[in-house]
Amino acid sequence: MAADKVYSLADVKQHTTDKSCWLVVHGKVYDVTDFLEEHPGGYDIIITSTGKDATQDFEEIGHSNSAKQLLEKYYIGKYEGGDSAPSKTEQKAAAATQQKQTSGASRTFQVLLPVILLIIALVLNFYFGKK
Repeated sequence: MAADKVYSLADVKQHTTDKSCWLVVHGKVYDVTDFLEEHPGGYDIIITSTGKDATQDFEEIGHSNSAKQLLEKYYIGKYEGGDSAPSKTEQKAAAATQQKQTSGASRTFQVLLPVILLIIALVLNFYFGKK
């Protein structure tokens, strides 16, 4: 099996029209020119994502698994910049860290709020209790 061709950003930037349209998604280069007219969101959406790594644009839309499989039909090679998306392990670690930070802040708030309210009540009682 021959090695996959590797394309640079300069290569990809040469294919940003409806006559020749290449996308970079997850470190792979796709020639989606023949798909432009079939794209459910219209070809303009794809054209705006050409000439750069479109991984984030692709993932933000929330494409289905069948759309991801269909994309493989247009695969022409690898992108020299690699995959810009974080790995699943990195995503899980970031989510766990965020959850720990959120739960810690939440517990602090749950403890401090009643204490602050109690202090306010005591100060008001002291202030208005003298009269």
